[in-house]
This record gives sequence, C-alpha cells and structure tokens, in this order.
Amino acid sequence: MTGVFSLMSLLSARRALLIPLLSGAVVVVVSAQPTPARVLVMPFAVEVDGASPGSAGAALWLGEAAALLVTEGLTAQGVAAFPRSERLAAFDRLDLPMSSVLTRATMIRVAELIGATEIIFGDVRLGDRLEVRARTIRVTAGAEAPVVEAAGLLAELFRVFATVTAGLAMSPAPGASGSEAVAPLDLETFENYVKGLVSPTLETRRRFLEAAMVRAPRAGGVLIELWRVYTALGAHDKALEVASAVPPGAREARPARLAVALSLVELGRIDGALRELSMLQAQRPSALVANAAGVVELRRGGEGLETAVAQFEHAVRLEPANTDYQFNLGYAYARRGDRDRALATLREAVRIDAADPESHAVMAVLLASAGRSSEARRERDLAVLLGATAGIDPAATDVPAGLERLPPSLEVDFGPRAASAGDHPGQRGDERVTAAFHLSRARSLMDARRDRDAIDALRRAVYLDPYADEPHLLLGLIYHRNGRLADAVDEFRVALWARESVEAHVALGHALLEGGDRDGARRSAERALEMDAASVEARELLNRIGGQPRRAAVLPSRASHVG
Repeated sequence: MTGVFSLMSLLSARRALLIPLLSGAVVVVVSAQPTPARVLVMPFAVEVDGASPGSAGAALWLGEAAALLVTEGLTAQGVAAFPRSERLAAFDRLDLPMSSVLTRATMIRVAELIGATEIIFGDVRLGDRLEVRARTIRVTAGAEAPVVEAAGLLAELFRVFATVTAGLAMSPAPGASGSEAVAPLDLETFENYVKGLVSPTLETRRRFLEAAMVRAPRAGGVLIELWRVYTALGAHDKALEVASAVPPGAREARPARLAVALSLVELGRIDGALRELSMLQAQRPSALVANAAGVVELRRGGEGLETAVAQFEHAVRLEPANTDYQFNLGYAYARRGDRDRALATLREAVRIDAADPESHAVMAVLLASAGRSSEARRERDLAVLLGATAGIDPAATDVPAGLERLPPSLEVDFGPRAASAGDHPGQRGDERVTAAFHLSRARSLMDARRDRDAIDALRRAVYLDPYADEPHLLLGLIYHRNGRLADAVDEFRVALWARESVEAHVALGHALLEGGDRDGARRSAERALEMDAASVEARELLNRIGGQPRRAAVLPSRASHVG
C-alpha cells in the first residue's frame, strides 16, 4: 500500500529522545552534505497477503519495525537519525494519527517541525516473500532520491533491511566508525518488542515487553521501554529494577542511569538520585541531567535551593532556547526571593514560547507582590486563558510549590538543539521598530506562501515585542492552514489577550470548530458579533456552526486588562 504524495514546505523544531533498537543492520550515511544530515525515518506503509506465512498481525508492527531498523542502522554509524520518540512528539503536536500512510506534504511538515534535513519513508509488502521499497526526500530542496528495493523471507527481516539501508547510503558520515556489529534479537523477540511499542494500552504494552524481556533479559532497548511502561503505571519499584538491569557496557547504559535516578526520585530516595545524576554529569555535561539535578535539589529544599539555581543556570547556558529550563531557572529565582532575576528569566521564557501558561502565572504572582497590579492582572488573565493548572491559584500572592519541570526524556547524548534564528536575534536596538520590520516582512512571506520563512520572521517579532497581538494572530493563521490546530488556538488566544479583535475571534472560532469544539467556536462567533454586528465573517462562521447568536461575552475586553 503506497501513500499519495504532494509537495509542501513548512514549520520548525523541538526536542529529541534516542531509543536505540537492536538490529543487525549495517549502514553508512544517507547523503553527502556540507553539514551532518539530520534524518527522520517514518513508519513504512504495509500491505499483507492474509495467506502468507507469519501474516497474522504483521500489518500492526511491520511498518514501525521498518522505521526502527533503518533508524538503528543510521545511529550505529554516528548519523543523527531522529529517534522514535521525537517522531511521536511531532505527530502529537500536529494532531496526526499514528498512521504510516501520510501525504508527502504532511511528512515534510513533521520533518520541518523537528528540524530534519532528510526524510526516509517507504512501503513493505508481505506475501510469500517480504518486499521492501524505500525512498529519501531532501527536505529543503523537495527532491526525491531513487527508490531502493530489497526482498527476502520474513525470517530474513534483518538482512533485508540491512540491504535497504546500505542502498540508501551515498557517503560516510562525519565521525562514522564503519560497520558496527550489533547483536540482533531473534525475530520472535523483536516482534514482541515492536508490538510492545505500538500497542494501544499500557497493559498490552507491558505484556509484549515482558515477553520480550523473558527471551532477552539484558536487551537494553527492551528494558528501557519497559521502564517507561512501569513508570507510567506507577510501578516505580519495578521500573527501578529493569533500569538497573541494563548492562554497564550497553549503548543504553547512560539513559538507563538517568532512568534509575528518576525512579529513585519517585521513590523518595533523593540522595541516591543525586549520586546517579552527579556521576552522569561528571562523565559528560548535559543540560538534561543538570535540569534533573536542579529539580531534585529544589524538591529537597533548604540548602538545596542554591544548588538548584546553579544547576538550572548550567542547563540554560547549555540550551538557552529550552523553555522548560528557562522556566525552572526563573521559578527557582522566585522561590529564592530574587524577584528581578525571576521576572527577567520568565520573560525570556515567554519570548521563546508566549503560550507558556505557568510562566505567565508565576510572573503574575511576582508582579502582584511588587505592587504592580495592572501588569499582574494582564499576566494572570493570559495564564487563565491558556489553561494554567498544576495547583496554580489565579489569585495567589505567594509563589506556589511543585511547579518545577522534569521532562520525561531519557536522551542525554543526542546533543542540544541549536536555537532557531528567531530565538536569539542578537543586538536588538529599538525592539519595537525592529519587531515592526520583521512583522512587515512576515506579511509579504505569507502572501508568497513561504510559511517557514514567515514563521521565522514572526518569531523574531514576538521575541522583540511579545505582547503585540498581530504576530500571534499571523502565527495562528499559518499554523491553522498547515494543520497545527492546537498551536493555532494558543496563538489566537494570546492575540486576543493582547488586543481583543473581531478578526482574532473569528480566526479562533474557525480553529475551534475544525478541532471539534462547537461550543467554543459559537462563543467566539457570538463575541465577534457583539463587537461588530455587521461582521460578514462572524456571521458566516455562525452559519457554519448552525443556530442564531446569543448575547454572551467570551473574553475580557481590552479595558479589563489595561491598567
């Protein structure tokens, strides 16, 4: 079964998590470029002949197995191949189903969201024989390389994909060490492993992964994935046991030690967690590990607060564009009573991600405690609008406890993601004048359908003037027309908070309606009509929803949050 592909060019980047698999694939790199490739391997489409040997349930796991085997082969050669969890995060962010049959345009959207330079995709047919076809798209050029094909018996799965991956290669990766032999799992164990990854419930995942562990009790990839399942189930003793069982010499050893530390935190064994994190940081500095150590120190309290601040500062130095690290540092400053530094750091966090509700909520508390009631009200309104939760009281005057962020990633080797051009514009000069320049440029780029460049320009404008409404409105429009509904809704809400307008209400209503929230869409349309009863766009939206307008306010007007 083959997808239908059409060309498009869009979007930008976030985080990564490496889950090494256990294949025997031998590979060199996918393409020759001046800079190292960053390759995204998609699940392959699968077509199964029901009468073929081993066909029972094959359609459920073979597509994912193909992506894992190719990714593992690239990773073994030192190529920056994005791991499965990064792909899952991108699918979630784009509200995509976990389907292998995607259009070419959608695959490019996913790739650009995470910063990939190349995409590998293909199809698998299982009949009397296993037939595989693989393709490569170079994202920036939109060019497709020739198809690579291989075939064999299902029992020869590893050999077939080793052949496919080698056929995708064009030149050695910088720093690649040549063919690195990896002892494969036997086919039955590998099948259980992959079924454990793709099963829809935690219990079925647990059963398949435990079956794989019985046959391969020291397989690092199996143990790490089982750790995730036990952790999600709240079985932290079992999670600690399987993470501790990863052999010290395994490629998964470093993520496993981080997993051990996180399980110790959940079990309240703080000193043991800190020892594990200290050893990891001594071996190789990592923003992720520094952030985790900061969270543990913050939870320990007392003298640990100063150490937490130092750890968060280290994480931010390594990855200044990471909103979670910026938030944790600002939050730690706030807990320490350093209001000015806290506000400056949290403002940096919202420059990077203006739709971060907790950053706005903590800023509201700090501003209120400083007697800056008008500014505090603005931040509090936006925090509520964006759905701030986690025990945050919108009327609080004290910084709440327990907001520190411990991202669940185990990736400690993939390296910090480079900040986009919009994250750190350098010398700002007159920020609002410069922001206006980027905003004007973004409008032209949007008219030319150069959405990726427009997003970069709008992010620059937001960074320089995060409380202007138009950059957020335009970002929302780009995200909406490219299928990122959740991101679009967030941007429209920020735009409405900054300045309530008919245009933003109508745009929000369309996004909510497309996402299935008819009541929210109706409220937005009705509010737009309250503001302008002659609005053709608002009436057209209401007609799409169905029914007559009701008199009901939906959001506070600008007057309610201007001091």
